Amino acid sequence: MLPYASYLRVYEPLDALPDDVRSGVSELPGQRTGTTLQAEQQQALAMAVGPPGSVRDAPAVDAYALRRDGRDYFCPVDLSLRSWLSLTRLVDSVGDAAVGVILPEAGRTLAGEAFLRWRQENPTAVPHIRQTTWGVPRTWFVMVVEDERETYSAGSFRSVRYRSRLGDARRRMAAANRLLRAAIDDVELLDEMVGLADWLESFDAESWVELDYAGVARFLGDQLASDQSARDIHRALDALRREDFSAAGEAYRTFEERWRAVNAYERAN
Repeated sequence: MLPYASYLRVYEPLDALPDDVRSGVSELPGQRTGTTLQAEQQQALAMAVGPPGSVRDAPAVDAYALRRDGRDYFCPVDLSLRSWLSLTRLVDSVGDAAVGVILPEAGRTLAGEAFLRWRQENPTAVPHIRQTTWGVPRTWFVMVVEDERETYSAGSFRSVRYRSRLGDARRRMAAANRLLRAAIDDVELLDEMVGLADWLESFDAESWVELDYAGVARFLGDQLASDQSARDIHRALDALRREDFSAAGEAYRTFEERWRAVNAYERAN
């Protein structure tokens, strides 16, 4: 498992998935997260070093499966869609000239044409997975609480994940959004919150949300056992509600100091 990525996934009931996706995931109950993640990462690497157009033609990796209260839920990997969206964000952030050093113009053209055709056929589709590198975003922890935390085996090491009902995640996000808008002036944070809340609204109300440290857990080392990042974020929010800004700052600094050491690995080489 690659060590630098963490993931946010939404698992929907089978009958909430599009017909073409449903037919491919209906036989997957019990699929282990680690097995699917390894396959996803291997395919992503193959796409990255493959010829132009490989993003367009990449087959779907098996979806993740989750069983809760006697019911099966599925999280399609959506790797092609995520790849297209990542390319779009990369172009927006660094410009066409810089992207040309990474991906030849012919490859960008093929990917763009394929994405346009697909988007015309699927205008409202959104990826079921969000991915980040060298840490876990602070906003992700707003959706979960410490009681939902569990450890699991990921090959030769242990990792952490939180699993929450989508309805609970939405309520926590809405409450935090109202609070933060009244208490702070941080445009970047507020934009993150709005974008994440809008994304959650794209899915069936009976879904589940999973925050997975995945390989990032390796960088926490001995701190993994004592990590209480969700509790730190909610302590900060509770202190803001009480207008105890000192306590809010202390809780947030505890969170920041833990993850700053992980973030530093991005610049280690």
